[in-house]
Amino acid sequence: MTATPALLILDMISTFDFPRGAPLRRAAIDIAPRLARLKRRVHEQGGLCLYANDNTGAWRSDFAALVTLARASKAEPILDHLEPQPDDALILKPRHSAFHQTALHFILESRRIRRLLVTGVSTEACVLATALDARMLEIDVAVVADCVAASSAQRHRDGLSVLRHCDFPVVRASAALSVFDRG
Repeated sequence: MTATPALLILDMISTFDFPRGAPLRRAAIDIAPRLARLKRRVHEQGGLCLYANDNTGAWRSDFAALVTLARASKAEPILDHLEPQPDDALILKPRHSAFHQTALHFILESRRIRRLLVTGVSTEACVLATALDARMLEIDVAVVADCVAASSAQRHRDGLSVLRHCDFPVVRASAALSVFDRG
């Protein structure tokens, strides 16, 4: 089993051109620098970084197209910190959970990764759904509280509250890489 947890970055590559998108974009811009630092730390320890993003088209989209769209939008500052790199895994997802009808579980299993740090947007939707599915698949999962965001502070707090109530480790980025070392 790989010791370093994989880092999953949810829905950060986006134009945020949808209902409640503007406040979510602002929140995502706010967490992007901290998330980029965590991503560098995961890479330095030999861990895998994965991006899972909503498909924005008729299943003809790809990550290069998503990056291009995001670069040309008000979400460009996110890409300044979190543009996917060649060694990152890229996944398009049809719904909230990054596991639902995607190759994510296969990618983790093929690399013998059983520990996952979940980051990105939106705390109360995609982050929560992905964490629940990871648990169902018997993957150790922790949510990085200061690297997830929602369209409002209340939605963020509510999402974190549900995760804590379900006994998920909810940690800060500074403690994320050691969360699974605790007994």
